[in-house]
Amino acid sequence: MIQLLNFRLRVILLDTQVMTGQMLAFDKRMDLVLSDCEEFRRINPKPGASGTAAQDKEQKRTLELVILHEETIVSMNVDALPPTLERQ
Repeated sequence: MIQLLNFRLRVILLDTQVMTGQMLAFDKRMDLVLSDCEEFRRINPKPGASGTAAQDKEQKRTLELVILHEETIVSMNVDALPPTLERQ
C-alpha cells in the first residue's frame, strides 16, 4: 500500500458510491485518507416515472478531505499517477 501513496485512486464503496482522490495516508486496518476527493453516486428515479427521466442519474460532489473506513471499501483501482510522475 505504501507504493500507492500520492496516486489518484478510484474507490468503490458498499453503497455503490465511487470516490476518486489522491491517497494521503492509510493505517494498519486499511482505512484511507483521500484529498481532492470527488464523490459520484447514482440517484434512483422516483417510482412511476417514465421516459428519459426514469433513467438513473449520476450526481457528482467535490469534497476536500475524506476518511474512508476499511469496512465500507469494496475495491480500489489506480486512476492516475502521482502529480510528480505525470510531469516526467
